[in-house]
Amino acid sequence: MVHTRGRQTMIEREHSRLELILAEHGQRWQIERDGSVWTATEHPSPTALHVLIAHDLDALEQKIIEAELPS
Repeated sequence: MVHTRGRQTMIEREHSRLELILAEHGQRWQIERDGSVWTATEHPSPTALHVLIAHDLDALEQKIIEAELPS
């Protein structure tokens, strides 16, 4: 027997989390999922590229926040 109710709730929660992260950081970062890995890519200038990788959205958002802190 397959229990889809719990899984769907998890997917909906992940989607909501992604929407919040995009609302906060989406203008600077392109966020994608490839299998079980999340990536965030930023092009701060024509010759620079920042790529962050994490296994979940919470970790990815933390990395984005840290990357945006002033040096």
